[in-house]
Amino acid sequence: MNLEKVAPPFTVSETARRPLRSVRSRGSRTVWWGFLLLSVLHAAEPAAPALRPRFSAAVSERFDSNVMLQNNGPLSRISSWVTSVQPTLGLDWRGPETTPLRLALEYAPEFTFFHARDAESYRRHVGLLKLGYQNAPFAATATVRAQFTDGSPEGPIWATPEMPGSIPALGGPEVRYRRRNFYWHSPLDARYDLTPAYVRGVFETRVWDIQTEFRQLPGFTYQNYRDRSDVYGGGDLGFKFAPGWEAAAGYRFGHQDQQQLPPGLPPYTYQNDYHRVVGVLNISPAPWLKLGGEVGPSFHQFNPARLPPGADPTETLLYFQAKASVALGKHTSVTATAYQHLLPSTAGRANFQNIRATGTLAHRFTTKLRGSFRFDLQEYDFVRGLELRDEVFTAETRLEFELRPQLTLAAWYAHEWAAALKAGTGGREYDRHLVGLGVTVKP
Repeated sequence: MNLEKVAPPFTVSETARRPLRSVRSRGSRTVWWGFLLLSVLHAAEPAAPALRPRFSAAVSERFDSNVMLQNNGPLSRISSWVTSVQPTLGLDWRGPETTPLRLALEYAPEFTFFHARDAESYRRHVGLLKLGYQNAPFAATATVRAQFTDGSPEGPIWATPEMPGSIPALGGPEVRYRRRNFYWHSPLDARYDLTPAYVRGVFETRVWDIQTEFRQLPGFTYQNYRDRSDVYGGGDLGFKFAPGWEAAAGYRFGHQDQQQLPPGLPPYTYQNDYHRVVGVLNISPAPWLKLGGEVGPSFHQFNPARLPPGADPTETLLYFQAKASVALGKHTSVTATAYQHLLPSTAGRANFQNIRATGTLAHRFTTKLRGSFRFDLQEYDFVRGLELRDEVFTAETRLEFELRPQLTLAAWYAHEWAAALKAGTGGREYDRHLVGLGVTVKP
């Protein structure tokens, strides 16, 4: 915000008996000298930091043909209309041009109501902090996301003595995160550029605090959840061998934890320390193409005291994350991301390879109309604890129309289907359709 001083209006005393021409001349000189003085002072003063508030509100209505992600059992094929209200309040801070610091704060609550099954309704509070610092040759970014979901404190019952069923593919993660839980994610990235080398440091924390009640109900399949966390840090030493081309070698050390069961039950957990050695590559062979990622072995050492008898305390697995962006034309682009890493399960005493690949084709038809098509694959490949391997596929198309600069309409359709790949784990498959309309207002 810039506050400018304004000179008081020039007045002539009624008692002063001076020629009018002399008064005008002196007044004119006074105004010009005042204007010049203010200009010099304004140029000499550093620019004040700028605070820019942001506000938006989104309302959507969608139809979900399979709310509980179940094709059999007591919760099978429950359909519902779902209403979501998502206001967003934000504040961006940008200092003077000479200040390398940038800061953004955001509060984005979500209120979602399932009209045919109120137990799935929830209120979600999301706080975001983004911090950026860039003063060549040093740059750093930090992001903090704190998310509390105020949902049902009870886990779902997937099967009863009268109606057998099974937990859906991937353990029904969407159903899990509608329930009461807290999630924390805080990645940090810092880089110092040399010529032609660079040094990079990374640190990341993720915490899943599932706050549903633990229950044992004989004859019922009640879903109990386990808390988990993943913390790691490390660094890269890289080399820039051409404009837009760089490669690095890096190391990460991390720790993963998994909550123990209550006293009297088996104390198994898959907490572990891990070491990752990664090769990093980021290239842009053409202005319209960018590729990047890291890949390497991940060596996991589990706590032998917390493993089932006879279990191997070590595991070596492939880790990777990759991204790509392709500009197919002035108005068309493709983006893709993929990753694979080990995680302890929240749905049982186990751990699994968490695999995901997503691709999005986006096109702007006119200045006001844009559309996209997204395809997503998620896979949980359990490596110990449970003999399961599940896949979930999602295909979604979306249209957005800017009715006015402050008003955007959206419509989308998605089809999701799941498969259980391990023999003898049938009944975990499901499919569903989602169709929705939304309105976003930005004053």
